[in-house]
Amino acid sequence: MERGIYFDAWYRDEHCFHPSLPMRRTQMVEDLKDYEATLLVWSALGGGSLSLPYLEEEAFGEVPQRLRVYGYMNDQEFIRECDKHGIKVFGVVFEVQGWEFPAEISEDESQLLSLNILRGEGKKTWYGLREFSQDKYPKLFKKSFRDYFPDGLTNSAGEPVTDIWEECAARKYDGTAVHAAWVEVVGHEQICYQMCRNNPVWRAYLKKIIEIQIDAGVHGVHLDECELPITAINYGGCFCRDCMTPFSAYLKERQQLGLLSAEFADTDFDTFHYGEYIKAGGIDFPGPNRGETPLFNEYFQFQMKIMTGHFKELTDHVRAYGKSKGRDVLVSGNFFHVMHQYMSLQPEVDIIATEMRNTLYRQAYWYRYANGFAGGKPMTVVENPYGGIVPELLENLKSGRMAEQFQLMLLEATTFGCNLSIPYGGWMGNTIRDAFYAPKEPTMAVQKFLKKNDHFISNVSGAEIAVNYSYPSYWHRENDAVGDDGDQATMLSSAVNKDVIMPFWDIIRQMSKQHVPYDVVISDDGQLFQDEFSLERLAKYKCLVLPDNDIMTAKQLAVVLDYLNTNSGKVVVYGRLANNGSEKTKALAARVLAHPGTQLCEESNKLFGFISAIRGVLPDERFQIEVEGTPDIGINPHALENGDIAVHLVNYRFDREQDRVVPVTAAFRMRTPQAVNGLTVHTLQGEAVQAEWYYDGNGYLSVEIPELPLYALVECRMVPIHE
Repeated sequence: MERGIYFDAWYRDEHCFHPSLPMRRTQMVEDLKDYEATLLVWSALGGGSLSLPYLEEEAFGEVPQRLRVYGYMNDQEFIRECDKHGIKVFGVVFEVQGWEFPAEISEDESQLLSLNILRGEGKKTWYGLREFSQDKYPKLFKKSFRDYFPDGLTNSAGEPVTDIWEECAARKYDGTAVHAAWVEVVGHEQICYQMCRNNPVWRAYLKKIIEIQIDAGVHGVHLDECELPITAINYGGCFCRDCMTPFSAYLKERQQLGLLSAEFADTDFDTFHYGEYIKAGGIDFPGPNRGETPLFNEYFQFQMKIMTGHFKELTDHVRAYGKSKGRDVLVSGNFFHVMHQYMSLQPEVDIIATEMRNTLYRQAYWYRYANGFAGGKPMTVVENPYGGIVPELLENLKSGRMAEQFQLMLLEATTFGCNLSIPYGGWMGNTIRDAFYAPKEPTMAVQKFLKKNDHFISNVSGAEIAVNYSYPSYWHRENDAVGDDGDQATMLSSAVNKDVIMPFWDIIRQMSKQHVPYDVVISDDGQLFQDEFSLERLAKYKCLVLPDNDIMTAKQLAVVLDYLNTNSGKVVVYGRLANNGSEKTKALAARVLAHPGTQLCEESNKLFGFISAIRGVLPDERFQIEVEGTPDIGINPHALENGDIAVHLVNYRFDREQDRVVPVTAAFRMRTPQAVNGLTVHTLQGEAVQAEWYYDGNGYLSVEIPELPLYALVECRMVPIHE
């Protein structure tokens, strides 16, 4: 598994100023070696959204000799140093950000005296995308706009572009630019517009950023805010020309297919402009209940479709340009909370990075969902300062407290099949004047343990139960659930509208709480992206859970029937099943519901009835793992390549007064595919932990750990089948 580092490396006790990251030093590489890093995200060459010559300064600029004394390097040199130690560096493309900074320049306009943080020297002005695209200050950098675009740039209306910043900005329905407010540091003059990737001018600009990063030697390109312009929706956008013109065409096509409501059956979409319609109707966009906003569902689905194509255009460019330079360059994307708007993008990346949206002290069920979303691809999860525990945790770690709580967070992610990155100067938002650094010794202990025991860590659980996340059943609910707090709400947040029925999340939360191992399997709508909801994918599970899947495709229901008929599989249906589909899908759903292998669980049974329903369909009415009593622990099996199983356990009993995790007795019984002839317990600190265990000869292993420390990895050695 990758050992990712969230490597912004912003300064302690200073604001985290986007888009440019601080200069790198050799000491940082030494720290990365100590942390056994394999992958750096948000780690280099972010300045392209300020200007291309500024980005080239980051990449190749001369380093003043006085800074060499302290090991400072440009980013190309930093990437080479990391490469020596097998550390993959991803250049970050801040796709949604378009910057303008206050600046001070010399009287002859040949020197940049200050940028962002002013000193009262020289002439005060602005520098950013606008000035770059206008060649306003040609003496400040070695290259000008025409060096990158000799023929200039032309927009979709055939007009020459004279200001990239204004041309490419996402727009509200009244035409005003949408700000990327979360990165504009409060109390500073800086201005950041959200850019719209539907604009071909912006895509052309992003490709130049990518080329410079690859020329600088990056191992991968990390496309941040990869869902844009969906980003702009929570801020009242995007209604720019390059969104509105194709959206009208999309609506016309759906109208001709009879897929719009009667209200729009006779609308002339050749002259229709959604922004003007919203403005004329005095409609609150996107509105607290987005499903009730006229044409919002169509708008969101349109943006999902078009942004998928434009994202692929960029990922294809990364790989093609890398090939032209004789290298295979990896692609990553910021998949944020790994929800529905990212599902169609997942196939286009090699490595998934996600900000998690709300970081909590414990969130096992979210990690199981994220593991299912990744679908076997490497993933690293980074901490987010908004809406969670990071600000409080940072202050405690700085005061020398809660180190074991931090270790517990890292190891919880590992336990449930993900990698939680190490924050190295991680982002702290636009108000907190600090950066998130992990305490070194406790962090090293975890990282060295994970490297040493990597062969006992897997993103494959070997679970017997699959829970289906149905994209067509839930994407509209997820939109409604965020309500008025669309910027930060998520299924991990208390800000979510609890009136929206979300059985999927309730079910996996309860299963994690009751220590029931499971995998998440995602299914599509049959149009936007291809899923792996196939008989081959489901065959290894003994039970498939369909949680209030009110929309399923005929193909998916046919797979469920095959699963029931050919694999002795069992299905638990919670709530509705495909009741919003065609007559064909309803007929297939009826066959699933009537099948003797299907267990129905109505919403009125609530979750306890649901858990009982799952138990009732298993072969011997036992879960794969059953924990004795109700200890406050997390537990999850890992299926290893050699056929063995490693059971990972985390102890959640962190006592704030004692500032440590209090040991607890943990006993469990596990059904195993083969006999067990050996067992070893590995712990973080290497302390001797005595475990009583026996294999009963009937397929069950019983284990008791009298004093479970913060974390334990139980290596279960299986008897090979041929014996």
